[in-house]
Amino acid sequence: MYALVDGNNFYVSCERVFRPSLLGRPVIVLSNNDGCAIARSNEAKALGITMGAPWFQIRKQLPDAGVIALSANFTLYGDMSDRMTSIAAGLGPEQEIYSIDECFIGMAGIRGDLVARGHAVRERLLQWIGIPTGIGIGRTKTLAKLANHVAKSADRKPGSYPTEFARVCNLAKLPASDLDAVFAATKAEDIGESVRVSTSSSPSWEFTPHWTSLGWILALFASAGRLCSSGRCARSRVRPASTCRRSRPQTRRSPSRAASVDR
Repeated sequence: MYALVDGNNFYVSCERVFRPSLLGRPVIVLSNNDGCAIARSNEAKALGITMGAPWFQIRKQLPDAGVIALSANFTLYGDMSDRMTSIAAGLGPEQEIYSIDECFIGMAGIRGDLVARGHAVRERLLQWIGIPTGIGIGRTKTLAKLANHVAKSADRKPGSYPTEFARVCNLAKLPASDLDAVFAATKAEDIGESVRVSTSSSPSWEFTPHWTSLGWILALFASAGRLCSSGRCARSRVRPASTCRRSRPQTRRSPSRAASVDR
């Protein structure tokens, strides 16, 4: 069982911690040399500002929208990342730093209500360092990543998913039919080419379906995981997690390699 803790609009959230006047306003953080948007607040997303949009185009297209553009401060973001991951580690006994704003938490053997535990850690992060987060829980890292997407979308876009999935979502406790409905409700642009995913039976709640290739991608990852767990990685050319560079514990991301982070 895994949880993925992900900071919401991370670079923008870091700036807002020290500049509360930015709350509720459209804010973007720009790449090196102030070239393009690499993080956007929810208000900026609502204006239609896309990831990677050049700043000169944004300024020309939205002259009266009150968009606030900030130069990136990677030193600040790295420090806040260390603080966030150290607090998030309280969610479970194992932690893997996945990127500057994400970490996986191993939750195997933890008893009790995992959703309640997730909400408690999320509130602690918000109170202690002021960073809003989304937490997704799943039986695999792939499903935890999907659950995190659901948790964020349900919070930011009411009606996209059931409200009980907002902020903290545990896909591991869903029956197969409801899990299929989550696949169907995920928009094609979030995954790739549009491929229809069939559902096994009627779910207990309804979504407006956006048929995607998500089910096939998740099935591929699940198959790879089963090969690794059965010791057949060498034969299938799938490396065990312990040999993958990304899976090695990290404590800091180099500022020069920091990527856009608002998902």
